[in-house]
Amino acid sequence: MSSRNSTHLFAGILLLFLFLGIRIQTYSQATNASISGTVTDAEGEPLIGAALLIKNEMTGFTASAITNLTGSYTVNQLPLGTDYSVTCSYLGYGTKVFTGYSFNQGERIKLDITLSESTQNLSEVSVTANSLSNSIDRFGSSTAVTARDMSTLPVNGRNFNSLVDLSPVSNGSNLLGQLYSSTNYTIDGMTNKSPLSSGSTNRGPFSISMEAIREFEVVTNDYDVTNGRSGGGIISAVTKTGTNELHGSAFLFNRADWLASKYDTRGNKREDEFSIQQYGVTLGGAIIKDKLHYFIAYDGQRDARPLYIADIRTPEDENRYNLSQESLDRYLQIGRDKYGLADSPQTGSFSKKRYSHTAFARIDYQINKTNLLTIRNNFSRDLNSQGVSDNSAINLYEVYGNHLSTANSLMASLRTEISNKLTNELKLQYLYTLDDGRPNDQLPSSNIPRAIVQRVESVVDGSDVNTTIQLGGQRYLPERFESNVYQLVNNLYYNKGKTNYTFGMDLLLNDLTSLATSEFNGRFYFTGLDNFDNLKPYRYAREVATEDPTVEQSIFGGGIYGQADTDLGRGMNLIVGLRGDYTTYKNSPTFNQTVFDELGLRTDVKTGGFQIQPRLQFTWDINEKQQDILRIGGGIFGSALNNYSDVNNLQFDGTKIFAVDITGDNVPTPDFESYRNDPNTAPGVDLLNEPGITPVTTINMNSEDLKVPTVYKGNVMYNRVFNNRLRLGVNFIASIARNNYMYVDRNMVDQPYFRLAEEDNRGVYVPAESISTSNGNADWTKGRKTDQIGRVLELNSEGRNNTYTMVIDGTYRYFKDGQITASYTWNDSKDNTSYNGNVANSATLSQMVVDDPRDLSMMNYSNGQYRTKVVVYGTLPTFKGFTVGVRYSGIGGTRYSLRVNGNVNGDFVNSNDLAFVFDPSAPGISETVAEAMNNVLANPDNLAKDYIRESIGNVAVRNGGVNGYFGNWDLRATKKIFFTAAKKSGFELGLDIFNVANLLNKEWGTSKTLGEQNLLTIRNFDPVKKAYEYQVNPNVGVTTPGGTPYQLQLSGRIFF
Repeated sequence: MSSRNSTHLFAGILLLFLFLGIRIQTYSQATNASISGTVTDAEGEPLIGAALLIKNEMTGFTASAITNLTGSYTVNQLPLGTDYSVTCSYLGYGTKVFTGYSFNQGERIKLDITLSESTQNLSEVSVTANSLSNSIDRFGSSTAVTARDMSTLPVNGRNFNSLVDLSPVSNGSNLLGQLYSSTNYTIDGMTNKSPLSSGSTNRGPFSISMEAIREFEVVTNDYDVTNGRSGGGIISAVTKTGTNELHGSAFLFNRADWLASKYDTRGNKREDEFSIQQYGVTLGGAIIKDKLHYFIAYDGQRDARPLYIADIRTPEDENRYNLSQESLDRYLQIGRDKYGLADSPQTGSFSKKRYSHTAFARIDYQINKTNLLTIRNNFSRDLNSQGVSDNSAINLYEVYGNHLSTANSLMASLRTEISNKLTNELKLQYLYTLDDGRPNDQLPSSNIPRAIVQRVESVVDGSDVNTTIQLGGQRYLPERFESNVYQLVNNLYYNKGKTNYTFGMDLLLNDLTSLATSEFNGRFYFTGLDNFDNLKPYRYAREVATEDPTVEQSIFGGGIYGQADTDLGRGMNLIVGLRGDYTTYKNSPTFNQTVFDELGLRTDVKTGGFQIQPRLQFTWDINEKQQDILRIGGGIFGSALNNYSDVNNLQFDGTKIFAVDITGDNVPTPDFESYRNDPNTAPGVDLLNEPGITPVTTINMNSEDLKVPTVYKGNVMYNRVFNNRLRLGVNFIASIARNNYMYVDRNMVDQPYFRLAEEDNRGVYVPAESISTSNGNADWTKGRKTDQIGRVLELNSEGRNNTYTMVIDGTYRYFKDGQITASYTWNDSKDNTSYNGNVANSATLSQMVVDDPRDLSMMNYSNGQYRTKVVVYGTLPTFKGFTVGVRYSGIGGTRYSLRVNGNVNGDFVNSNDLAFVFDPSAPGISETVAEAMNNVLANPDNLAKDYIRESIGNVAVRNGGVNGYFGNWDLRATKKIFFTAAKKSGFELGLDIFNVANLLNKEWGTSKTLGEQNLLTIRNFDPVKKAYEYQVNPNVGVTTPGGTPYQLQLSGRIFF
């Protein structure tokens, strides 16, 4: 189908459902508030036909309702605001007005009204603060961060996404133990998720100014069918509006270098600038009072911080890097003498600067009493110089590439009150994103090959150690991804007595153009510095494009759903809904006849599928006093497809990109000075037809039974609201994922050629005679089912994740406006693969295996596992203009694996083999290994000792290592000085302290967590014993303290 035809189809379906009056919503959720209740007389009898008027006194927005036969009313999709009034009148009963209501995101405010027969014209009730009971629907389902929280809490970098950490079920951007790609991002209910892969649209520090955000919410257990493509959850923000009063601000947040710690987390004296300056303005007001309002915001950031590359200053640093200064100096000298490496510094501490900008504008037009029009635009740009590293242990400065990220979202919405029973909201968004990666300025724009030197040996503290150092290009630069996303949302709400209905459909069209160049630049592998010095690599590999590898995609997603929200009486409420999502890709990969003939696999399978997602939620207000709340919910959630996987499969179908992987005498002699002058001289296309060299074309493809990832959720929650100031709750959650992605190699022989008797009989999938007896390198090309093609990476749906979570949390409000929220989380998350659906190679590089990488039968702790998490945040009561906010987050029990530096199983990958942990007391073990293992176990700095001891005599269990618990305190204090008695204009001074503990002691406030640990390095192979010879890493379990040194931030804001 042509792009034009698909656009016509999109428009036709859209018009059809608009005609039918069905709700349309894409990547959307309820971002507004609602109010409901009953109107009765003094005897408790319902008043039928009572009139209600809900008005935002700051904007003039109004909505109305009439009570039904039961005296009840509901008003949906109310714009958020802080000064609402509710007026209720009934003939012969006078009028009652409630003032001071604040409507927050997702809140369902309950307001029951009693009117008395009276001649009194007006009775006014002032509401001083919203009750905790207004947030009943959020209990156990989401974490809400209010506008006041954002202004009073310390937010490092003023990035609203960092507030995700306040959710008790988050670990980074992972929610409920699920993959990053299953987290959806929305702004004003419209998609703000990357159209390519995971995360938000902008890879910078923020995708929208925090000045433009009114509220922020992390939704994880809300079973509303309007929540789509969000298996893990939704990270949602709602933007600010203008009001009748002119208001604005100019601000500067300054973390100057002199305000930061003079030391890095290692305790070394810092040499380079460590500062962040953020600056901007806001302005809002009325063009026409009560009719037309505007709000604009600009936010800029300059971020300067040190970039550390093999920054050796102390003997402890040599242990951390497994590298002596002497060996590093030799490497650099060889690089400069024979590889054209620049004379400028390539290791040490560097000043790294990053510039980010956002601009936001919004107009709200109250056309008449039933129609509200909103138009807003959000632009963001981030230039991250030296922000793209590579996967070697040490990458020289010239390897670090630059990344430019740009995004623009233009949205229009129209809220229409059709009648007292019908409310409609129409939204339309055009989203543009660009991600553009470029090599380091020291390299040609088209990039050059990598020189990867393995087993760079050193003697540190009397022990032999080794590491890997890389110079040259970065493996996937240059790259460019450009996307145009068209989104339309139409919400229709129908209120009928005790049951409220929602019907809907969603449509989305994503036109994506991708230039991905993973491993297109070529790479030379060397063993040791001598071979590096002698220009003698043992291997050269490269993906070679014979035509333009740019991929054009059109992705269509559509869903239809319906929901009934019923008041069952006696405090019980039931929500039952059904959602169906259909996703399809217009483009399919090319059919590869060779793959079909040799392996019986079709490469032209398109991605897509249809998911049916029933959901149910039962809520019981046990005593009908909004005090004891029990909720039971369950449902099926489809996760968004990761479009990067489809880029892989369209590119690597074997028709436009070919590969060479050469070992032995045919390996080219590197000439990096020539490559730097002319990248076209690097070995590439010329090798495809060279005698003695057989191309090993890489194939990426979809499995015929590929499915969309699906998450099955359920939870049981109880909350006790003691009064308007105190709430405690407990929540038990199960989140079970199926059909997660994983790539497996279908051209790898089914059975191992031999097994390693000394390593618990783990299998090796290449012949013993093909393994080098000089460095132990396994030639993966000898373990193919057919030599007509190389790796055939098939994307399947065999990934699984089981996560069980318990959360205990509470909120306490005290004095005038003080509040504290705290939570404790226990979590258990296991999976058989943690692959997130990006570059196909990444699936195999990071999947820790015993031997067969296709075996996904074992469930172990996931990469996203944590055992406990504690979150505390809140504010002290305001006193004479002073406000103090505190935030603490700590996490423990994250996981890591013990692995081998080298390709044990012969599967192509040098980083995914779990280590066999040799018993130093076992008979027959070499004295060298035994002594090294004893030294490792005796090393007081080895944090992995328990994991190693538990694994002795076995292959280490994937993610069997447990990290300790670490947390950070941040603090913010502000003082407002008002210019007038009305306290509407003035000056605010602020002080933030990030990492308070580190301020008190430079050894505090740092984390000591381990990532994947190399226990062993392959040194050679014994063909007689059919056994590898290893070197034990004496510094396994030794870590560089993590985290960020303390910083003080001074801020000033003029407001009016």
